Amino acid sequence: MLAFQILVSQISGTAMMFSIIAVICVLLYVNNYKKDSLKIIFASISAMFVTFTLKYLLRVPRPAHMLVVETDPRFPSGHATMASVVMALIIYYSYKYIKNTYVRYFLYVCAVSWFLLVSYSRLYLGVHYPIDILAGGLIGIVSTVIVLKIFKHLHYYNS
Repeated sequence: MLAFQILVSQISGTAMMFSIIAVICVLLYVNNYKKDSLKIIFASISAMFVTFTLKYLLRVPRPAHMLVVETDPRFPSGHATMASVVMALIIYYSYKYIKNTYVRYFLYVCAVSWFLLVSYSRLYLGVHYPIDILAGGLIGIVSTVIVLKIFKHLHYYNS
């Protein structure tokens, strides 16, 4: 179980998630989904900007008994932030582009499950408390919603 939680934690790390998001954005951009690519980039960057700003302003230390070594401040969780950005974007784009209700709901369940799996792995490894996960999740969701609303607002003025 420990090895699986470490794997989930490594896959959902900021560097790995940004790499995956960068590849997706490049693919969207070259396939003429430029606005979608920009939405994803801005949602990810804005969420992590808020998270890292809070981490290094507050400098809340990690729990004493961690199963893995983490050296950066713990609050809010960067893993939960990125997992919630991914979750929010999957839900948004599933709703926007997937017409089949069953497929769309399946993607919703996968997105929420991803967030829960990442969050649980961080708690299991002892590197966060629930408040860290909650704060990171809220930052990711709120940042994504704000970015999507800004792009929607800009679309009205560019039409």
